Amino acid sequence: MDEPEASAVAQRFLALAQSDTQAACALLAPQTVQHLQDDGGSCPKGLQAAQPPRGGTVRSVTVAINSAQVVMGDQAVFLARYDHGWRVTAAGCKRESSDDAIPYSCTLEGS
Repeated sequence: MDEPEASAVAQRFLALAQSDTQAACALLAPQTVQHLQDDGGSCPKGLQAAQPPRGGTVRSVTVAINSAQVVMGDQAVFLARYDHGWRVTAAGCKRESSDDAIPYSCTLEGS
Protein backbone atom coordinates (compact mmCIF):
# COMPACT_ATOMS: atom_id res chain seq x y z
CA MET A 1 0.00 0.00 0.00
CA ASP A 2 2.95 2.34 -0.52
CA GLU A 3 1.71 3.60 -3.88
CA PRO A 4 -1.30 5.56 -2.51
CA GLU A 5 0.83 7.13 0.24
CA ALA A 6 3.61 8.20 -2.15
CA SER A 7 1.06 9.53 -4.63
CA ALA A 8 -0.74 11.53 -1.92
CA VAL A 9 2.50 13.16 -0.74
CA ALA A 10 3.49 14.09 -4.31
CA GLN A 11 0.06 15.58 -5.02
CA ARG A 12 -0.04 17.46 -1.71
CA PHE A 13 3.49 18.82 -2.25
CA LEU A 14 2.72 20.19 -5.73
CA ALA A 15 -0.52 21.78 -4.51
CA LEU A 16 1.18 23.42 -1.52
CA ALA A 17 4.17 24.57 -3.59
CA GLN A 18 1.76 26.93 -5.36
CA SER A 19 0.05 28.30 -2.25
CA ASP A 20 1.96 27.56 0.98
CA THR A 21 5.69 27.12 0.44
CA GLN A 22 6.36 26.75 4.18
CA ALA A 23 4.02 23.74 4.40
CA ALA A 24 5.41 22.36 1.12
CA CYS A 25 8.93 22.46 2.56
CA ALA A 26 7.78 20.10 5.34
CA LEU A 27 7.16 17.46 2.63
CA LEU A 28 10.69 17.66 1.20
CA ALA A 29 13.61 15.33 1.88
CA PRO A 30 16.39 16.87 4.00
CA GLN A 31 18.89 17.08 1.12
CA THR A 32 16.31 18.87 -1.04
CA VAL A 33 15.59 21.37 1.75
CA GLN A 34 19.33 21.97 2.11
CA HIS A 35 19.70 22.54 -1.63
CA LEU A 36 16.86 25.10 -1.59
CA GLN A 37 18.38 26.85 1.43
CA ASP A 38 21.73 27.04 -0.34
CA ASP A 39 20.07 28.51 -3.45
CA GLY A 40 17.54 30.85 -1.86
CA GLY A 41 18.57 31.44 1.75
CA SER A 42 15.49 29.65 3.07
CA CYS A 43 13.46 26.69 1.89
CA PRO A 44 10.29 28.71 1.13
CA LYS A 45 12.25 31.34 -0.86
CA GLY A 46 14.19 28.65 -2.74
CA LEU A 47 10.99 26.77 -3.50
CA GLN A 48 9.31 29.92 -4.75
CA ALA A 49 12.29 30.55 -7.06
CA ALA A 50 12.33 26.93 -8.32
CA GLN A 51 8.64 27.13 -9.27
CA PRO A 52 7.83 23.43 -9.65
CA PRO A 53 4.94 22.94 -12.09
CA ARG A 54 1.42 22.28 -10.90
CA GLY A 55 0.37 18.70 -10.49
CA GLY A 56 -1.93 16.85 -12.82
CA THR A 57 -3.69 13.56 -13.07
CA VAL A 58 -1.62 10.72 -11.64
CA ARG A 59 -0.69 8.46 -14.54
CA SER A 60 1.52 5.96 -12.70
CA VAL A 61 3.18 5.24 -9.38
CA THR A 62 6.24 3.02 -9.07
CA VAL A 63 7.67 2.04 -5.67
CA ALA A 64 11.01 0.26 -5.28
CA ILE A 65 11.76 -0.45 -1.62
CA ASN A 66 12.47 3.06 -0.23
CA SER A 67 12.05 5.18 -3.34
CA ALA A 68 9.10 6.10 -5.51
CA GLN A 69 8.28 7.80 -8.78
CA VAL A 70 4.90 9.43 -9.32
CA VAL A 71 4.12 10.50 -12.89
CA MET A 72 1.54 13.28 -13.08
CA GLY A 73 0.66 15.01 -16.31
CA ASP A 74 3.93 15.50 -18.16
CA GLN A 75 6.21 15.45 -15.11
CA ALA A 76 7.65 12.97 -12.62
CA VAL A 77 8.04 13.49 -8.89
CA PHE A 78 10.61 11.40 -7.02
CA LEU A 79 10.27 10.50 -3.36
CA ALA A 80 12.22 8.68 -0.65
CA ARG A 81 10.83 6.88 2.37
CA TYR A 82 11.97 8.11 5.77
CA ASP A 83 10.97 7.03 9.30
CA HIS A 84 8.31 9.78 9.26
CA GLY A 85 6.93 8.90 5.81
CA TRP A 86 7.48 9.73 2.16
CA ARG A 87 9.35 12.93 1.30
CA VAL A 88 9.87 14.57 -2.11
CA THR A 89 13.44 14.47 -3.40
CA ALA A 90 12.79 15.98 -6.85
CA ALA A 91 9.86 17.49 -8.75
CA GLY A 92 9.10 18.93 -12.15
CA CYS A 93 11.20 16.19 -13.74
CA LYS A 94 11.03 15.55 -17.46
CA ARG A 95 12.85 13.28 -19.86
CA GLU A 96 14.81 15.21 -22.44
CA SER A 97 15.51 12.03 -24.39
CA SER A 98 13.81 8.70 -25.03
CA ASP A 99 17.08 7.04 -23.95
CA ASP A 100 16.54 5.70 -20.41
CA ALA A 101 20.27 6.09 -19.74
CA ILE A 102 19.92 9.88 -19.88
CA PRO A 103 18.69 11.22 -16.53
CA TYR A 104 15.64 13.38 -15.99
CA SER A 105 15.95 17.15 -15.91
CA CYS A 106 14.21 18.52 -12.80
CA THR A 107 13.16 22.04 -11.81
CA LEU A 108 13.57 21.08 -8.15
CA GLU A 109 16.02 18.54 -6.78
CA GLY A 110 18.37 17.85 -3.91
CA SER A 111 22.10 17.82 -4.39
